[in-house]
Amino acid sequence: MRSHEERFAETKRRIAARQRREQRRRSTITTLSAAAACLVLIVGVSFAMPGMVAGVRPGDFAGYETAASMYGGGAALGYIVIGLLSFLLGVCVTVLCFRLRQMNREDDQDKESEDAHGAD
Repeated sequence: MRSHEERFAETKRRIAARQRREQRRRSTITTLSAAAACLVLIVGVSFAMPGMVAGVRPGDFAGYETAASMYGGGAALGYIVIGLLSFLLGVCVTVLCFRLRQMNREDDQDKESEDAHGAD
């Protein structure tokens, strides 16, 4: 039979474990939502970019900004912007995946510590 203190400690441990699971679930949802939002942003901009680039006329600028540039035609500029946004998406997804992996490691350590102190 367990003492009152042991029951109290076990209850606190269960509450802490439940709070960790809930925090991990919220973090996972937030991470996946952020990755999905980045992907939607990239896809949306990639569909909108040709129209935006086509709307830029050579007479809209002074003509000197891209006079000696390989981007003077205007079509390549859209591809460069999409490439940069895709790179940023890759960075964001890498950071988010790293955080997910770190959270999973912490959960595994918590499970091991629970097993070591486990319930009778």
